[in-house]
Amino acid sequence: MRSAAISISCLLTTLSAAPPALADDAIPLSTRITAVTVYADRAQVTRAAVIDVAGGARYAIEKLPGWVDQESLRATLAPVNGVRIVDVAVEKSFLVQSSEEVVRKAEAAVTEINDQLAVLADEERVINAEITQLEAIRAFSLDKLPRDMATREVRVKTFGETIDFVSGALRNNRKLLRELQVKRRTLAPELAARTQALNELRARASLEQCTAYIELKGQGRVTLTLSYLTPGATWEPVGEMRVSRGGRTVALTQYASVVQTTGEDWEGATLTFATQRPDETLGVPEVQALLLGAGGAGLGEVMQRMGESFTKAQSTYWTRNDILGKGSAEWKNNFDNQMVVQERAQVIFRQLAQRGTTAHFAAVSPRVVRADGRAVRVPIASQDFSADLNVVAVPEVSLNAVRTARIRNGDQQPLLPGKVALFVDGAFIGTTDFRFVAPGEQFSTFLGVHDRLKLERVVDRKRSTIERGKKTTKVTVSFRITVENLSDDPVEIELADRVPVSQSEEIEVDDVKVPAGAKRERDGIVRWTETVPPKKKVSWPVEYKLEYPSNLLERVKQNRAPAPAPEQKLYDEIERLENML
Repeated sequence: MRSAAISISCLLTTLSAAPPALADDAIPLSTRITAVTVYADRAQVTRAAVIDVAGGARYAIEKLPGWVDQESLRATLAPVNGVRIVDVAVEKSFLVQSSEEVVRKAEAAVTEINDQLAVLADEERVINAEITQLEAIRAFSLDKLPRDMATREVRVKTFGETIDFVSGALRNNRKLLRELQVKRRTLAPELAARTQALNELRARASLEQCTAYIELKGQGRVTLTLSYLTPGATWEPVGEMRVSRGGRTVALTQYASVVQTTGEDWEGATLTFATQRPDETLGVPEVQALLLGAGGAGLGEVMQRMGESFTKAQSTYWTRNDILGKGSAEWKNNFDNQMVVQERAQVIFRQLAQRGTTAHFAAVSPRVVRADGRAVRVPIASQDFSADLNVVAVPEVSLNAVRTARIRNGDQQPLLPGKVALFVDGAFIGTTDFRFVAPGEQFSTFLGVHDRLKLERVVDRKRSTIERGKKTTKVTVSFRITVENLSDDPVEIELADRVPVSQSEEIEVDDVKVPAGAKRERDGIVRWTETVPPKKKVSWPVEYKLEYPSNLLERVKQNRAPAPAPEQKLYDEIERLENML
């Protein structure tokens, strides 16, 4: 099937340049978002609609975001037989055209609640004044009673009626106050809701929307596709790795954690996630390409204009979010979080580009992504890998033995860098950071601590000595490394330790003893593998002797010039051993 595309960049008409009657003869066209490609700082949105064209007509695609990158708009027809695009234009307008009438009604609704609250406040003041007067009457009566009893006969009935009247009136007034408070509590949330609606309406009246007008001529049924770039979207890779204890298969699921506030919900759209920069991957529109080298705009000028157009779209988008953020703390928090994710994604994808690696990932199952700034995880890859499971320990660094898996990425897709949640037998054990792994590359990952192995690394005092002479000092040190297996099964463990490597002619390292079968590498690292029986404890020695001038450390401390890192590390080790022995 053939298709034809026309670029809006050379036909684009803004509101100021568009004729006032542009929309008078336009037929509203209902489109739906069919595809979205998300980049680190924007999204390419594709809309589509099926049209039966009979002769010719102008169609209007309304309520597009006001921050659409107008240079990126493209209209396409498929098939092209019998129908062609005659003209394309874009017009901007405010989201709320009849703002005065709508805002007036919203203001009246808020005023209505405020008037009711004012009436309640007046009634409360009157009742409180009556309560004050009644309290004064009661106090006066109680104060006057002793004097009246001394000068004349007081009728109990008359005094009692007075007290009953005052008490009853006070009781009734306080009841009225409680009723007024209930009414106030009832009106408060309604006032808050109407005030928020008014603020949102005022904000929306300050925002813009776009309408794309497309004129077609010909005869037949065609599918019209409109695509454009918009700021307000980002994504970053995250993952889950699941391992069964003793299993040799690791299941890895990669997700795109996508956040968007583009103003359009993505429902039922095909989602794709790209690590490329869109200005590097989107081709120059065909109409502009025809002008290259033929007296028209050069490629550099075209790309510069496209960059300036997106910068303008971003400015409009940020202005819009500043308005909305002032009316909603939740929106502001979501927007701020989106900016954090966007900055992180740009750094990750820039690093991938530097090593000449970019990728596109298609969603493997549909997801609805709302334009509310909330993160949505979209699965983009699921792979099972064969793994070599190992238990590794470096007692000098940590007395924890850890499980690891060596994995080769045999899939055609790369593994993206990012946070990966680790699960062993369905239990969450932590989060690790993955680096980029190209197809065919091998990598290792942490799978948690082996909690049934107990490690020790101690100095064997009986075999460790220090002999200080006037000219030289001799140190013999023996470390004993012990692994205790508390489980019911044998455990194979890879251990690593180290012995010093002399970087100076003044220091001699002799009589090195390491476990049988251990491999001693040039940097002094000693590695060996042992199987520890269940409920058993196994030990290995690592020994060596050092001989060096007795005034070595004093000379090193007096020397103001810093020693090279390997030498300084050995000096620090010698000082630690002297203090320990």
